[in-house]
Amino acid sequence: MTATCLACREHAVRVLVDFGLQPPSNRFEHADAPGTETHPLVVGQCHACGLVQLLAPMAPSMVMSRFDWLTYNEPEGHLDDLVVRLCALPGLNHGARIVGLTYKDDTTLHRFHRLGYTNTYRCDTSADLALQNPRAGLESIQAALSTSTASQLATKHGIADLLLVRHVLEHAHDPQAFVLALRMLVRPGGYLLFEMPECTKFIQACDYNFIWEEHITYFSFHTFVTFVDKANLAVQEALAYEYSLEDSLIGIIRNDTRTIASQSGARIVAPFLADGESFARKYSDVCARMRALLLSWQRKGKRVAIFGAGHLAVKFVNLYSLHDLIECVIDDHPRKQGLQMPGSRLPIRGSAVLAQIDICLLALNMESEQKVLAKHQSFLDRGGRFLSIFARNPNSIYNESEL
Repeated sequence: MTATCLACREHAVRVLVDFGLQPPSNRFEHADAPGTETHPLVVGQCHACGLVQLLAPMAPSMVMSRFDWLTYNEPEGHLDDLVVRLCALPGLNHGARIVGLTYKDDTTLHRFHRLGYTNTYRCDTSADLALQNPRAGLESIQAALSTSTASQLATKHGIADLLLVRHVLEHAHDPQAFVLALRMLVRPGGYLLFEMPECTKFIQACDYNFIWEEHITYFSFHTFVTFVDKANLAVQEALAYEYSLEDSLIGIIRNDTRTIASQSGARIVAPFLADGESFARKYSDVCARMRALLLSWQRKGKRVAIFGAGHLAVKFVNLYSLHDLIECVIDDHPRKQGLQMPGSRLPIRGSAVLAQIDICLLALNMESEQKVLAKHQSFLDRGGRFLSIFARNPNSIYNESEL
């Protein structure tokens, strides 16, 4: 099976892993609810440009959360440095018009304000994009921003010298069309700031938890530069800020059509394809070994739970078929407690249940993980074990000798 690439438009996307029918990771359920709706989750890779991407992803209406209290947080430790870099861009003086596309850009705009850049605006999902549902998120925003909508916004608010687009591009079902619409919101010679997760670490580590129905594309540094080249745009600067699990990939793009051919097409794709082939080949083995490990714990009378009822925990349980080997999922969010996890229907309970658990698997970023370890020292003191579900974590379940 091959499909057309979302970045380079070549008919060269081949399936890496078919994860089968999966529910939306935000579809928490009450105990008496009927079965959760599902959709095939299939990830592939383009053999022309190397981009990892979903094939036939869930529709935005299916992905949209059913809860208005559900939020997602992104790493922000790099934003101070990033804003300083952006302030140094040629032509970006204190009077520059700086626009944020979504709520993901609020904290960046606040940093500009502190530095005296006050000519700012952030698009309103209701007034500007006609999204009246308060639960509409990035999946809906990417669908709503067409060239027609962008033209209306440019007339209504004027065009930007710098447009911030943090953590939206990877949600776009047609990223080329999405970028075409974004360009209409920026003056010629102005800048677009893209930020997204850099996928190299989890692909190389064969950490399947990071495949998510809401992320349609999985850019590496190379495939992002190639994507921009195919969009006939110029890269002002591309860099990655390092984080433990996924780096933050930054692309500062000039809103100018290229006049000189880029060399990105000549970059070597083979190493990225090799990583993809390894990712595909090892999935069934990782599934079998992970299930065997938890089964061995169960047979020894060890009670296992997961801490953190987010989409990463959903994928860990569902993609490795571990629902019958885990007692519950722990999360202290008051709105999640009493609900069940999507697909597995594991109950979500507060951290008091740790008193009944022997091994707790952490589905948390490093910052949150450290807070949990400090708060629950008594769990460790009585012989409990915390292990991360992520392959790159030094305290990972992947490092267990039995696995």
